[in-house]
Amino acid sequence: MEDMKITTEFHNIREEGVNFPLPKSVIPNYMGINLCSVEGMSWSKLSDGQLVSLTIHFLPDFETVIRKLGEGLR
Repeated sequence: MEDMKITTEFHNIREEGVNFPLPKSVIPNYMGINLCSVEGMSWSKLSDGQLVSLTIHFLPDFETVIRKLGEGLR
């Protein structure tokens, strides 16, 4: 069976109706992930519809990054 990989930004799933393989409510309700921190997602599925992989791409917390960089300069 052939693998199909899809990568999209999260706003495309919300606004443009990209066919996400799971109900969007699974992410906050079962995974405990705040949707505001999600930049995008990618997934692979087989031609028969089986989900092979799902990756959630997070937005970085810039305050933490800046703080860590500042600590490294000391």
